[in-house]
Amino acid sequence: MFLNCLSTNWRHEQGALIQPAATHAWWFRNQRGVTYIMVMFAIVLMGISMTVVSKQWTVVMKRDKEAELLFRGNRIKAAIEAYAADYQVRKASRPNVYPLKLEQLTEKPKRYLPVVYKDPITGQDFELIKVGAEIRGVKSRSKDKPLDMVHFKNADTYDQIAFQVQAPASQPAIPGQGMFNKCPPACPQANPQSPQGQ
Repeated sequence: MFLNCLSTNWRHEQGALIQPAATHAWWFRNQRGVTYIMVMFAIVLMGISMTVVSKQWTVVMKRDKEAELLFRGNRIKAAIEAYAADYQVRKASRPNVYPLKLEQLTEKPKRYLPVVYKDPITGQDFELIKVGAEIRGVKSRSKDKPLDMVHFKNADTYDQIAFQVQAPASQPAIPGQGMFNKCPPACPQANPQSPQGQ
């Protein structure tokens, strides 16, 4: 009887030891599942946040490139105007009124541009707007739609925005839009083989 009592007590004590251990294991598994769900939720939330930030950053970068396009385009236009204005003074050493290549605007003795700017939208050379062989302006080659509808009013794509000098009084002027001209369908293109550059 004594041995049976000891055995019964031992089994009760063993059960008391096993039961908390089993409860602890269940609690641990449950917590691990909750932690996994929380981690997955955090990953999804971070992915959504990164997508939103990426879109906002893309817009910021595009606006920055548009501002640089305005700056560079107008600098080139002003340089071409200054180059043409100096023709009467320098025509003895220069047969053309307007430059035949943009590099002429950076050459000594008088430099009209510090460097030949690239198109900030594409990262490539600007497309040249020519009349005959002479450069009258530049424009982007990009077919993307501008974001800035204040400075690029009525322009459906970047390549419709032409930074070009006004034609002399003896030639018909191409209508302008503010600080730049919106290149119409008949705008002279960069093709020296045609007298109209098309």
